[in-house]
Amino acid sequence: MRRNLLLRRVVLVLILISPFVFSRNLSAQAAQPQVPTSGMPQSLQEKMQQLQGLVAKRQQEGADILSIGELMQGLGPLMQQQKFGEAEALVDRALILAGESSPSANPTTGQSSMSRRPQDPHPQNQIWGRLHITIIDKDTGRAVHARCYLTDSSDQPWTPSGAITYVKPLERHFIANGEFGIALPEGTYTLRVERGTEYRPEIRRIEIRPVDFHDEKIELARWINMNARGWYSGDLHNHRDWQEVPTLLLAEDLNLAPTLTTWVFGYRVMPIIRPAATAPPIRQVDATHAYSVFDTEIEGLGPASGSVDLLDLHSPLGLRKDQLGPVSTVYTELAHRQGGYAQAWNTWWDSAALFALGQVDFVDIVYNSFNPHGVELGWGINPIEHPEYATPVGAPLWAMDLYYKFLNCGFKLPVSAGTASGVKYVPLGYDRVYVKLSGGFDYQAWFRGLKAGRSFATNGPMLFLTVNGHEPGDSIVLPAATERSPGRLKVHAEAISIGDLDRLEIVWKGHIVKTVEATDKKQNLSADIEMDAQSTGWFAARAFEKPTETVRFAHTSPVYVQVGHDNGLVADDAKYLYALIEQQIKYCETAPHFRNEADRQAMLAFFRKAEAVYTRLAGSH
Repeated sequence: MRRNLLLRRVVLVLILISPFVFSRNLSAQAAQPQVPTSGMPQSLQEKMQQLQGLVAKRQQEGADILSIGELMQGLGPLMQQQKFGEAEALVDRALILAGESSPSANPTTGQSSMSRRPQDPHPQNQIWGRLHITIIDKDTGRAVHARCYLTDSSDQPWTPSGAITYVKPLERHFIANGEFGIALPEGTYTLRVERGTEYRPEIRRIEIRPVDFHDEKIELARWINMNARGWYSGDLHNHRDWQEVPTLLLAEDLNLAPTLTTWVFGYRVMPIIRPAATAPPIRQVDATHAYSVFDTEIEGLGPASGSVDLLDLHSPLGLRKDQLGPVSTVYTELAHRQGGYAQAWNTWWDSAALFALGQVDFVDIVYNSFNPHGVELGWGINPIEHPEYATPVGAPLWAMDLYYKFLNCGFKLPVSAGTASGVKYVPLGYDRVYVKLSGGFDYQAWFRGLKAGRSFATNGPMLFLTVNGHEPGDSIVLPAATERSPGRLKVHAEAISIGDLDRLEIVWKGHIVKTVEATDKKQNLSADIEMDAQSTGWFAARAFEKPTETVRFAHTSPVYVQVGHDNGLVADDAKYLYALIEQQIKYCETAPHFRNEADRQAMLAFFRKAEAVYTRLAGSH
């Protein structure tokens, strides 16, 4: 409807000011105020006639001409006031727009020029200006995709027509494919342009004046180039439209994003646009960007369940409602049979059982509770003996401390990350996992590298760890300790960030053995420690930025140390996890929300099988 109103407004303005049209539109002339024509330059008359014909032609071609309508709103007042010079300048700009117009772009692949206004519109007779932005990579000089935030002085967002937009509470952005143009009323605007984690954001304050063409070039500069170091990024919890993902990967400088085109939530298969079952499962955008389209999330199927992401699937699982049951191993096994992978959160109710039964390939430790605007609390099991876990700064520690208990039970679990962008108010790739590859980027090699533990997860700092030169995922094998240590372990960690770092820590078997704190504003910290190799265990590093409105941190996967035949198990941690399993068994025995008794018994059998694993681990030390 708004499209038709604006179109009528464009045509009406043209009718009113063109003396060549008055004689053929007497009814319109009688219904509207007369526009003075004395003194109107011949050049303006000719341009108006040219514009009228060009607009009609572009409309027939299916082009989006609404940007012309926005611009022409100020033409009537100029003509009434006989400001013919300004009017002619306005028409010149409209002719440029009409000449640039092309058939309306697919919202997922292109942009047109129309501006999306806030709900509270500006006065209709206001004279608008025009903003054109070009975005380039400072190092290469090439135009690049980017994520943009454009707001006026009242913090209302403005969006070019045809752009991929994302509007959630607190998060309102659009994607620019190297450039964008937009018609804007007079005023002051703030433009913020970002391109993922490795580029410095650019912020501009822009003044728009009537009948003004404002051109601006944004140069985005990297503060680090992780691909050049052999590290490639992924967001493993992606609910975005799979048709948008190619553009989003480029805009976020994100190498990989499996797309959850099936989401089972509480026995309901959520309505999502899905690719054809015969479509290629893996799509290559270019040499360093790829995604898959048959990935699946299973969430909340009954009491004591949690959530698992099934990734790198080669065909849809084809789940029907009558096939759904509460035990997540049904789905992780289906994924593994395809050669796919399973990701889980260690804070969910059923995670301890899934890890014990070997059903999880990696752990989402920088997960979707962490976003640019704050931290969501209260998901999963929150041990009441640690009240700090229920605070924003304590939430990462809660996930880490649980993770360490699983590692101390001998489970080799790499770290991963994901945003749940598409559901949460967060851009794709804000929480991401980096994987080290030796032979350049390849989709399947990336997942194999993650499974091998060559990763760190982050929503801010870049984090590197070596133990005797070995990186995360490696195992250092040493002879059994006798009267003296079988060797020295030299640990080096380094954190680099665009934000101010708070501290860098080295962790051995869940205990912090080295902390380096930033005494002032620092974006680079390093830590070193040497230890005797006395027992089997693991090292990891973690880094934190200084808290702001949210919490930004990073964590590596472990470097494992095997000393002789020592199993390295920590009995107290096995007992702690055994107790969690016991809690879930007791809960399932009386929980009222199972669909039927068969579901209850299936869930109990699942937890009792895991209970036997922790019983063995607790007694084997």
